[in-house]
Amino acid sequence: GTTAFPSARWKDDNGPEQTDENSIRNLVNAVQAQSPAGRCKRFVLVSSIGVERTNQMPFLILNLFGVLKHKRAGELALMESNIPFTVLRPGRLTDGPYTSYDINTLLKATSGTRRAVDLVEGDTLTPEETSRIAVADCAVASLGTRSAENRAFCVGTRE
Repeated sequence: GTTAFPSARWKDDNGPEQTDENSIRNLVNAVQAQSPAGRCKRFVLVSSIGVERTNQMPFLILNLFGVLKHKRAGELALMESNIPFTVLRPGRLTDGPYTSYDINTLLKATSGTRRAVDLVEGDTLTPEETSRIAVADCAVASLGTRSAENRAFCVGTRE
């Protein structure tokens, strides 16, 4: 992904369309071209909360430059591909690496003891934060969980 608002990271065609839509389409096409039917057991995509709520606050602001629109387009490319998938939609990410230009990087925000995971299907959860550690754990767990196949989940963490 990239930043929600224009920044130096958008330089050289590294904006939301390229990183959150075209790159996912390219990965989907590569999997389809290289994998015999049934060989890709699961494609796990980490997207974002709010991709289906771009007309609501605060997602209206976060989508001013199209980042959520392009994340959703990437999701749809995967969902329509017939590749088994799980989409994880975390909220504001905490824990390192601190690579964004935001308050989390400035404060080096960590989840601390906030590691209890809220997992809700669809795009209705609005967590205050989501630990990158919990997102990684959910991604790995989804690979072996048949009931997570072809579904999208919001992920948040709390105490």
